[in-house]
Amino acid sequence: MIRLNLIDAAERVSTMDTVRPVHTSDVVGKIKKSGRLSNIIIAAAVVVLGFSGYLSLCGVPGPLQGVLPEAYLDLLGAEDPTLTATRTSTASVNAAAAARARLKARDAMSMKQIVDEVKPQALYAKRGSYDAYLPMEKVSYQKSALNQFFQFLTTATPDDVGFSDCIFQAPNYFYIRGVAAKPTSQRSLLERIKAVSTNFKTPAIPENAPATDITAFGLFNVNNPNMASVTTFVPAAEVANEVKALKELAKANKVSLKGLDKPAVENFGVYKRYTYQVSTVVEFPDMQNFVAALANSPVRFGIEKTTMKLAKRDVGATLSFVLYAAP
Repeated sequence: MIRLNLIDAAERVSTMDTVRPVHTSDVVGKIKKSGRLSNIIIAAAVVVLGFSGYLSLCGVPGPLQGVLPEAYLDLLGAEDPTLTATRTSTASVNAAAAARARLKARDAMSMKQIVDEVKPQALYAKRGSYDAYLPMEKVSYQKSALNQFFQFLTTATPDDVGFSDCIFQAPNYFYIRGVAAKPTSQRSLLERIKAVSTNFKTPAIPENAPATDITAFGLFNVNNPNMASVTTFVPAAEVANEVKALKELAKANKVSLKGLDKPAVENFGVYKRYTYQVSTVVEFPDMQNFVAALANSPVRFGIEKTTMKLAKRDVGATLSFVLYAAP
């Protein structure tokens, strides 16, 4: 009985444990399919990148113009002539519309509004610096500035002071070097120069020092220069006559000028600039009289730079004269 039960149990286990068939996947086939898909994707990416690079470098070819998305082309920096023309046309239309709007608004303005907008006083704004002056204004300023500086030296210099060097350059730079017979004269002159200049410099003078050397430089204060002494260019045909007038003015004040026959000429198109490097040996009072006469004369010469050095009893001077002529 037991044996029959065991046999029956064994048969049931054998029936329940029957192995069902297992369906296995084709791994190799799937790998091959996956590889082909990757290759296709890579090839497509290469084509897209290459095409994009071509568009970026060469622009959009004719058959594709107006077809590709504008955002895509902007991203690549590629040019599509049809889009460019459209944008240009749109911009032109917008600009024209804006111009018409401005004209309409201007036509609607009252006379008072127009006057307030134009502000005529701006057309006559005063030029406040030498660099901003017009050529004729520079010549006028030079004549006044040098005359004022020489007048100051004449009236402010004590009798026992002599100069070995004196330089004045437009607009108002000066340098003087000399010697005084007494420390009191030395200090007096330096104080007077300081009072009429800015950025004044001089070597420190020790208290009770016996030295009487005078050295000073700075910016001379030019007051109310006559900016209208020269108002017109010298016509090219009259340059020789203007030089002649300058020589006669100098001769009348006992000054002989050498070097007025070889000017350096710079052509600025609308005018020419003549520069004369002139030399003379003269007494200082005669030089001062000549500069004053030039400042008060209609002669259209300015003096950009004056350098004077003691030459025995007289003064050797080098002057840079300037004349502006019409072409």
